[in-house]
Amino acid sequence: MKTNFYTGRGDGGKSLFGGKRLPKSSQLFDVLGDLDELNSWLGFCRSGLCKKNDFKLKKVSLDDILIFIEESMFMLQAEVASSGFGYSVKNFKRLDGEKIKYMEDLIVEIDDMIPPIRSFVIPGGSDIGARLDFGRAISRRVERSLIKFSEKKKISGESVAFMNRLSSLLFALARYVNYKAGIKETNPQYR
Repeated sequence: MKTNFYTGRGDGGKSLFGGKRLPKSSQLFDVLGDLDELNSWLGFCRSGLCKKNDFKLKKVSLDDILIFIEESMFMLQAEVASSGFGYSVKNFKRLDGEKIKYMEDLIVEIDDMIPPIRSFVIPGGSDIGARLDFGRAISRRVERSLIKFSEKKKISGESVAFMNRLSSLLFALARYVNYKAGIKETNPQYR
């Protein structure tokens, strides 16, 4: 077999990383699994774009934004894994304030392009809008999972801030793509 898709070493319920074994029930694997799920979902969002330049902002396409987020998620996963296994994260490029500022700038740009929000918005609209809404909900769970993990293991403040901004960015993107598609937002009627 050219690619070793399985080793069988985890069949006993433990995972090995750098000579250290942890039970797969460890909170570390919950966080890593949540991050992986969100990253995979964002890939699914990208697959729903007809063309790479669908929903282009002033300088960047939605595809480029999602790639930026996915790349950043890998950096966050490396930090979480290193911290969880007790290794120094000095060898990894970490999330920084520039990435958070970039996300904030995108949110402001989107906010300038769409109508102001006056009420809660029922998720959905277009297919890609609904996918981004679902990604927002997943990102909030990931943020809670990361914060709980960071109570025991060292996670940078930038990483926690990144997850907080991510849910806001995904919400803004969902509103933006629905607006560009001409889909009117639906607000809950509480009836």
